[in-house]
Amino acid sequence: MMLLAVCLVWALPAIGQDLAGLAVKVLQKNCVACHGAGLKASKLDLSTREAILTGGERGAAMVPNYPEKSRLYQLALHAQNPSMPPGKKLAADDLDVLKRWILAGAPWPAAVVSRGEADAKAAMRAMEERPITPEERAFWAFRQPVRPAIPSTGDANPVDAFLKKTWLEKKLTPAPEADRRTLVRRAYLDLLGLPPTPAEVDAFLGDRSPEAWEKLVDKLLASPHYGERWGRFWLDLVRYSDSGGYEYDRERHNGWRYRDWVVDAFNKDKPYDAFIREQIAGDEYPAEGEARASAMVATGFLRLGPENNLKTEMTRQDELDDIVATTSLAFLGMTVGCARCHNHKFDPIPQKDYYRIQSVFFSTKPQEYPLVGPEVVERHKAENARIDGLQKPHKAIRAEIEKPHRAAIFEEKVSKLAPWMQEAWRTPESKRTDGQRLNARQIEKTLQVKDEEIVERMSAAERDRYNEAAKAIAELDSQRPKPFPSAMAIAEQGRDPLPSYFLHRGSPDNKGSQMEPGAFTVASWGEFESIPPPEGASTSYRRRSFAEWVASPRNPLTARVMANRIWQRHFGRGIVGTANNFGKKGDPPTHPELLDWLATEFVRTGWSVKAMDKLMLMSKAYRMASDDVESSREIDGTNRYLWRMPRQRLDIETIRDAMLAAAGTLDPKLGGPAMYPYIDPALFQGSSKRTWTGQADDDPSTWRRSLYVFNKRSIRYPLFESFDQPDMITSCARRNTSVTAPQALLMMNNASIRLQAQQFAQRLRREAAQGDARDQVKLAFSLALARMPSGEELTSSVDFVQSSKTGLADFCQALFNLNEFVYTP
Repeated sequence: MMLLAVCLVWALPAIGQDLAGLAVKVLQKNCVACHGAGLKASKLDLSTREAILTGGERGAAMVPNYPEKSRLYQLALHAQNPSMPPGKKLAADDLDVLKRWILAGAPWPAAVVSRGEADAKAAMRAMEERPITPEERAFWAFRQPVRPAIPSTGDANPVDAFLKKTWLEKKLTPAPEADRRTLVRRAYLDLLGLPPTPAEVDAFLGDRSPEAWEKLVDKLLASPHYGERWGRFWLDLVRYSDSGGYEYDRERHNGWRYRDWVVDAFNKDKPYDAFIREQIAGDEYPAEGEARASAMVATGFLRLGPENNLKTEMTRQDELDDIVATTSLAFLGMTVGCARCHNHKFDPIPQKDYYRIQSVFFSTKPQEYPLVGPEVVERHKAENARIDGLQKPHKAIRAEIEKPHRAAIFEEKVSKLAPWMQEAWRTPESKRTDGQRLNARQIEKTLQVKDEEIVERMSAAERDRYNEAAKAIAELDSQRPKPFPSAMAIAEQGRDPLPSYFLHRGSPDNKGSQMEPGAFTVASWGEFESIPPPEGASTSYRRRSFAEWVASPRNPLTARVMANRIWQRHFGRGIVGTANNFGKKGDPPTHPELLDWLATEFVRTGWSVKAMDKLMLMSKAYRMASDDVESSREIDGTNRYLWRMPRQRLDIETIRDAMLAAAGTLDPKLGGPAMYPYIDPALFQGSSKRTWTGQADDDPSTWRRSLYVFNKRSIRYPLFESFDQPDMITSCARRNTSVTAPQALLMMNNASIRLQAQQFAQRLRREAAQGDARDQVKLAFSLALARMPSGEELTSSVDFVQSSKTGLADFCQALFNLNEFVYTP
């Protein structure tokens, strides 16, 4: 090989400059856009020979005369990862040019000058553009819904008409109507997440008027528990949690106000377009008093994601990515977040769209919005300032005593670290590499000196002075005013938005053009309209402009996506099965005309969720039995075309609430701070600063609806986690429904479930009419299953109850374990 290289070098005057020119053209055509003077991805510049030999983050890109040792050639050959250029392989002739050029010693052509800075920037700008084709705009989800004609099938409810049309086309026979006991239980569990009481069942069964079903539906839609049920679904969608996640997972004690805002919004049937606007930009719409406070609470939506305690440019990008991704998933049903580092691989979402949307939120910052008047805030500040002043000399004494001990202990801890960590810490900050800066921040965060460590090293005299100062500080702290109520909200850095940029490969080190606010191009009907902030505004109004675009009736996605979610709520699966993905990799709609009719009807009714709920519940389709029809099963075994009502396992929160309701222990109070049911400390002790102030299972304060269980990202409530509660890190449009052995074991052995079974048994002893086992069994079936037992069930249940001292409680727990109890009828 060396001989060949020598020959090629000798031949350079004849062919070398031509070969060098060809090689440079290959690099400029395929590589320099990302690895050039302007954009140096992975810190690699391929625009000069010297830069190629210097290399980037992975070392030298080329070893002259040795293609097999040259990373540049091996990546182009796709012999190493990541293969380059991304998504394609060089033509065989180009690969041959590179190989022969490296063998020749990689000469650089004298007459070729590398691209200048202006040309490099022009190339970068060109990379930012990704045109949308007419074919891409014609995809069903990006066309504005057109209201189709209702099929002439003789059905009064349009839902039934569209479904029947499909049944006739597919030769499907629908299931018959379910019995009335099934229907009343289905409606209560669906709309309220609670089972009906025996009296409520009897009231419905006793109403034989033609309007009985509609009156029941109206009653349930008016219940305050309706908002709790809808709230649970929405909170999954927006990854709601009461803590920030990551290592320290700090609790958000004001987060519950957003949860209550959601419940209240659904109870009041807040128009969905207003529901959107307030969450994205509630602070940018004029309002006063309670309306202003409510709008500020709504902006907590933008604060719900995980919050990294390490604040860097990259972690800020991660926070913004969470906002962009969740906003696009929840309201638009599109995976816009996939375009953070490159153009979307499947859908027509340019990377530029991502960064235009990101610029909408770029200037946001957290705000604890006071829910009291300014005079209360000022008094609070003044009193705290007074106490701070009184504490200052005591804190100075404490700091003086601590300082030498703290430094010594910290140095001892550093000396026990790995040598490279010690080197990072002791290197002056201005001379640290990127890796050393990260290591130093990790050391600052993790090597914390505890107060008790310092106290142990003090002399007796120091300890006395230290404790005296600490006591004085504590006494003054006890005099501080109680915190005033506030909301977890959002604000902006100022009216003039901070500049944000297109990031090539998603890296803050590779900034491209400055971005202006925008939206999802393929779903837009014209230029993005920016609303100028009025005189005296404290924000940029970028979020209001974006909120108006999302909530516009002209947006082809928004109404379709929410109509599909409402359908999924009632029928278990959306017309589009992938409710968070209306793109090419998502499921196509099973009933596209019905979906478009529902979307247009949603807008026509003033974006009323309750109107859509009622429309669907009033259909014959909703009232079908869940039993199989053999001929239909053979044609459509997965029930895609909804010829029977799907059987659905209840979410774990509803299962727990139903147990409390049957036991008669459920506290129906709405809203307020979350509660902490008991969790075994062995499951979380030892974690970094993580605590769980759990109450005993027999503490009635924990017998509230499961919506109000404190949702901590790092300490999951085991019962909920085992039954598929989402992790609350990303948006969840539809929960998994697994069937596992731990679920059965928890239902049989969990202490809180056993306690509720015992409470259920005590209720039966109190309330059963005759007080004997037969009446207790009948009442138990009525409370838990909304029906009477069959003759065989009654006989076997009575025998079981009478078989032991704990028979009645065991029987109650067995009811909790029935499929009939944990599935919708």
